[in-house]
Amino acid sequence: MLNKAFTFLNNNVKGFLSLIYPNNCVVCENELPDQMNMICFACFNDLHLTHFEKYDDTTLGDELFWGREKIEHVFAMLYYEKGNSTQTILHKIKYKEGQQLGIYMGNLMASKLSDVNWLGAIDAIIPIPLHSKKNYKRGYNQSLLIAKGFSETSGLPIEEGLERKKHHESQTRKSKEERWKNVKSIFKVRPESIDRLKHVVIIDDVLTTGSTLESAAKTLKEYNPQLKISLVTIAIAK
Repeated sequence: MLNKAFTFLNNNVKGFLSLIYPNNCVVCENELPDQMNMICFACFNDLHLTHFEKYDDTTLGDELFWGREKIEHVFAMLYYEKGNSTQTILHKIKYKEGQQLGIYMGNLMASKLSDVNWLGAIDAIIPIPLHSKKNYKRGYNQSLLIAKGFSETSGLPIEEGLERKKHHESQTRKSKEERWKNVKSIFKVRPESIDRLKHVVIIDDVLTTGSTLESAAKTLKEYNPQLKISLVTIAIAK
């Protein structure tokens, strides 16, 4: 009798809460089944996965840094194109108070990389930092949230080894050259966070021209030329 009453109460409370706090797919916005989190079955199966974790040869991400800063490994989970589901996910993480979505995507990225050999050599995760002004305005750093999700699943510690020296303009409408000028020398190292590290993975939301990630890697390498650096992002521009 008590079990039936508890089940009845639990189901009705769930139903009531779903009216106030609807649990909808972040892509199609349809209501999610109880067993799904963030993304429904249909949208999950339609994600624009890169499958970089299965590549033996170089990927589009690796090739982006040829002739630039030396990067050990580059992984992006999704392809980004204007109008596709990846754009919706990135937009909601960055502009729609998507804290839980950022953590979820970090979990998913680490799951995708769970079988790759090089992940075992990583000492720590370094998220791309936001300037304090932008962090205050948005209320959170999406790269840190992605890193937290990645850390939860991979077991790797987070070290906030970089900070922004200055606020910079949005990169959205800039050319590759303009993007590099915009982010050149915007970071500085927090030595106490990285002194003992040999191989780190820098995490960010999206890889387009690579200017921000290159600047971050260059700053770390200037402090410690022996430091190995890999890069992990949710998406890469196709």
